[in-house]
Amino acid sequence: MGLVMVLGAISPLSAYANENACIESEWNTIEEEKFDILIDEIISIKNDNPGFTDEQLLTIINKQISESRMEKGIIDIWNSLTESEKKLCIRYPFDALKVNTARNIATEQTQTKFGYSGLGDRSDAFRHGIWNAEMSILIGSEKAELFATAHEDKDVSGNESDGFPKTAHKEMDLHNNEIGRQIGQKNENLNESEMSDLIYQEVNKANSNFIWLHE
Repeated sequence: MGLVMVLGAISPLSAYANENACIESEWNTIEEEKFDILIDEIISIKNDNPGFTDEQLLTIINKQISESRMEKGIIDIWNSLTESEKKLCIRYPFDALKVNTARNIATEQTQTKFGYSGLGDRSDAFRHGIWNAEMSILIGSEKAELFATAHEDKDVSGNESDGFPKTAHKEMDLHNNEIGRQIGQKNENLNESEMSDLIYQEVNKANSNFIWLHE
């Protein structure tokens, strides 16, 4: 099978993970219509405040959120983003729309291929791989790396729900993100179904370049 990350052969964690192999990821599809509205709000605020820095614009948007001046679904999406993701949405709003499209493709294709969207397992590796492959096609590898890395800019203290350290999850995700971008760059002409098939094959190869923490 592919490379399963070895974390000092910690048997309690391994046992815990085996009992929870199908723990679901909290990475859900973000409704495109609501995300479009959020980006429209960001663009409007940028247009109303020309010359403002990303930090200043972030302050304005956060103020509107805190005052509940946007509908709840939009507020929930904004609050689900990391601070780094929020800044990239402000800096590159049109690219952010394509990032969300790629994210939803990844979520849907993971469900199609595995029947669930797991945490720390092979399906997790697949999801990050296809997300980054699709992003690299839609917005280029450099910006795809910016958005993918921003997504991992979160607290890594303690363990995830599968029992493995959050630091190990971040290392895994960053690695699989890079592999996905490489595949995307080399296969720009594939549609999403073909890309899904290709990455699924890669994840299931004996010498896969993708990594995961447990089965």
